[in-house]
Parts: sequence; structure tokens; C-alpha cells
Amino acid sequence: MAEVKGTWDYSGDPKFRILSLGAGVQSSTMALMADEGAFGPKPDCAIFADTGWEPEKVMDHLEWLKSKLSYPVHIVKNHLHSGNIKTDIENEISSKRGFLFIPFYAKNSATGKTSLGPRLCTRNYKITPINKKIRELVGLKARQRFPRNVWVEVWVGISTDEMMRIKPSREKWIKNTWPLIDKKMSRQDCLDWYGGKDYRTPEKSSCIGCPYHDNTLWHEIKTKSPKEFEEACKIDDMIRHSARNKEYTRYLHRKGIPLRDVDFEALLKKQKPAEEQLDLFNEECEGMCGV
Repeated sequence: MAEVKGTWDYSGDPKFRILSLGAGVQSSTMALMADEGAFGPKPDCAIFADTGWEPEKVMDHLEWLKSKLSYPVHIVKNHLHSGNIKTDIENEISSKRGFLFIPFYAKNSATGKTSLGPRLCTRNYKITPINKKIRELVGLKARQRFPRNVWVEVWVGISTDEMMRIKPSREKWIKNTWPLIDKKMSRQDCLDWYGGKDYRTPEKSSCIGCPYHDNTLWHEIKTKSPKEFEEACKIDDMIRHSARNKEYTRYLHRKGIPLRDVDFEALLKKQKPAEEQLDLFNEECEGMCGV
């Protein structure tokens, strides 16, 4: 498999082969293909990091996947806070600290310009809980160092159309691999793989109120999952004046307007094809979200 070399001793077999499962299109395809032996040895397990604000359809699909896979699926959460990113945002706002975990859009009232805040959610709610679980599986105690001859292989579900998301792990004892890249599979190839099979076709996996949603996905949530859309609107309303610098107002939508006021149909009609293809998930630091 594709790999990034480092200074760690990767000789011999990994202690564990672990599949990072996001329950979206790519990682679901990878998980099912792995169970058929498409990548050689099967993973020892899969790990799904639950942010607590996953769409109902994703959690339903995760349960279906668990029933189909022959290897175990561990579900982990962030234990530093409540384990629910929506609740943590609400707590930060109610405490008036204003420290938010999702990279909201901030509009400057003086200039009218909108900028995107730092992305802390992937590391806090995805990568850190997964790494913590890996350490538990290896049998390490808190703060205990990895022996230099022990390493873990983590399979990440990135496809060929997302090559820019390939990054080595920050932990030297983890060697990330990308089985779909090795098979030269794009996202569409993953979807095509389900043809003729008695499997459920997955959809994109991301938090309900993720600011990286494009207009197509926001419109889909609004029309097909109105309860979840209202959840996102309430958070959007709540964050508006939460910035410590009162020159800035915060938003979930990239246009810097209240989410419940966005006319998605109008935006989609006048949107250019290149804009529709813009997927800000591709700028995500370590490729763990949206797969």
C-alpha cells in the first residue's frame, strides 16, 4: 500500500491494521472491500469517531455496516468535553467564552469581508479519540511511550480525486495508508462498485452543522431532514454575536448571512459549475472528515 516513510522502525508486521471509518462513501466502500480481502489481510478492526452531531442517516448506515463486517467496529468519542460537538458549542456560548470548535465564517462589520476560522474539530473529535483508542488496543497506559519497534497501520478512505488530502500521521507510531488510492479508485468508482451488489449505497458523512457544506448539501438537508436543518439554524443563530471582537459576526454559511434566510434554490440556479464542484473538505488537514 502507499505509505509515507519516517524515522520509526516499520520493519516487520504492524501491531494492528486499523480502518478509520467515517461511514461516508469512501470509507464504507473501503471497509466492505477490505472484508472481501481486496487489500490483502483484513483489518483487525475499524474505528468510528462519533462527534455527537452526526446525521441520523449516517448513524443508521453505521449500524448497517456493523452488521455486515466480519471484524469489530469500535465507536469512540471526545472525552475532554461532553463528547457532543453541538453541546460543547452551546456550553461555550452560554459561558460567554466564545471559543468554538467548528471553523465558522466571521464577517467584519467594517470591511464586509468574511473569513473562515481555524479548524479544530477534526483533531479534537476525530483524530484524538481514534488515537486514544489505538493506544488502548495496543495496551499502553496514559502517557506511556510507544516502543520504537511497535507501530500501527491506519487505513484512510481517500480517493484519487482527493489526493491533496493525503497526509502522514503526526504520530510516528502510526503509518497511514490509502487503499483506495492504491486501487486507483475515485469517489465515483466507489459508488459504481455497489452496482449489482446487495449493499446499501452510502452518502457523504459530515456533521449536521458543518460550515464546509456546499449549497447542494445544505438544500438537501433543508428539504429532506428539516429537523436537522433547524438544529443547524439554531446553532447559527446562537453563534452570531459570540465573538469576543464585536466587530465580527459569525455564520455557518460561507455567504455570511443567516442560514435560515439563505435561498438555496436561487443560489443553485445561478451558481457556476466550477463553484458547485468546490469542496472545502479537500482543504481538511488530515483527511478524516467527510469520508
